Amino acid sequence: MAYKTTVNKACATRAVALTEVYSQLATMGWTVHDYLNKAEKSCAPADVNTTAETITIADHGFVNGETVMYTVSSGGTVIGGLTTLTQYFVIGSTTNTFQLSTTQGGAAINLSSQGVGTHLFGEGYRIYKSNGESSDRIYEYIKISLGTANRITFQVFGWWNASTHAGNCAYTTTTYVTTAETGFYLWLYGNKNLVYLCTKVSTTYYSVMFGHFKTRQYPTVTDLKVAASSGSSVTITVTSTSGFEAGYGYQIFGAAGEGRDWVTVSSITNSTQMVISSLPRNYGIGSFIGTTPSTFGIYMNTEMCATCLRTAAGTSNYSNYSGSLSTTLYALSTNPDDRTGKYLICPIRITGSNDVNQNYSALGYHDEFIYYCPTTSMTNEDTLGVTQRDSGTAESGGNTTLTDDGKSWTTNAWADKVVIITFGTGVGQIRKIASNTVTALTVNEAWVTNPGADSQYVICDEGYRYLAGTLYTVSHALREGF
Repeated sequence: MAYKTTVNKACATRAVALTEVYSQLATMGWTVHDYLNKAEKSCAPADVNTTAETITIADHGFVNGETVMYTVSSGGTVIGGLTTLTQYFVIGSTTNTFQLSTTQGGAAINLSSQGVGTHLFGEGYRIYKSNGESSDRIYEYIKISLGTANRITFQVFGWWNASTHAGNCAYTTTTYVTTAETGFYLWLYGNKNLVYLCTKVSTTYYSVMFGHFKTRQYPTVTDLKVAASSGSSVTITVTSTSGFEAGYGYQIFGAAGEGRDWVTVSSITNSTQMVISSLPRNYGIGSFIGTTPSTFGIYMNTEMCATCLRTAAGTSNYSNYSGSLSTTLYALSTNPDDRTGKYLICPIRITGSNDVNQNYSALGYHDEFIYYCPTTSMTNEDTLGVTQRDSGTAESGGNTTLTDDGKSWTTNAWADKVVIITFGTGVGQIRKIASNTVTALTVNEAWVTNPGADSQYVICDEGYRYLAGTLYTVSHALREGF
């Protein structure tokens, strides 16, 4: 769909940040797959019936089988039998009352006391899905949960059932960014492939990255055109057998929750059919088979937590890391003293551990918008420019302009380049140049702080922001002014 950015947004509360995150994911092209699409409802202790195990809220709108997250107001006491910041299933719903269960369609929880304060029931998570920027991947899923105070928590799934509100092929350990109800800052970058999110609480940075890596290291992959049944010597019909070789192993990954398995191609029949020596389970139309059918995962520090762990079988979840983030360049390679004053950014690579054939084989890489920046000489929020074209000191600046009377530029010579304020008033801002006159630049987005007479700037082909979370410390360069 589109690459979008949110830069240094001041968020008074977690709810403000979530509104921005949800809005930007939708603009990027991610699709909401499952969530309780209703406003938060509240009740008083007197509305809790400890005999009938019901909660009364007029016209609550909750439907049996849905999940709600229960919280109690600050200083309050929870309803007996419930735990604050916990998700429950709705059962026994009527127009004005409902019950809660720990399982879908299960028994009502015994509400042993009415609690104290205001009791709140509302959205506890959202599931978003993406099939990649080019719509050439199987849909995979990110769960964004609110079950811990002052955190936004993330977990990846290979499949999520919106009816049962459950998923599989998951990495069971969650990661998170920290928030604060007293205010914090948010950065968000990405498209339908990969999303990077960072928060800053006081002076501490927290980051997470999730999604599809843009390019498979090994491009051999195809999809099933006819459903395949489990068994021995199974002939499968695919879009193309190009690149596949008899006697070699490949991973098959279901598009509808079937799971994933490592299988061996025993023979190639023709351009659209090949024989699998043993297929452990049924796989439907649209399932992928290949060397790397999926590059989807969540990325923490130098670790990759993918949905398609090579040794995983069926719909099983797992808790161990499945690979690592790496790069072709390291910090010593980007020392500015050795690189004529320039910092280098480079694609992010993922290498898979626990591989069936060998440990740490390359799985894929990402070479657009979000890069690895392996320098040790920068600090969070620093800016980087690629291919500097000009520089100077502004005379003045307006809402969307920067003027340097000492220049004699060719009209629109800098259109579609970026201008970065590197020192002085408005330092750290990156903007795309919409047009220019002989002495003035016009940018496509208003400055947060207008440039002044002390504002030093550079004009470059591309502009990036350096961010490295405190919890997960891998350093990245995130493109802005695009």
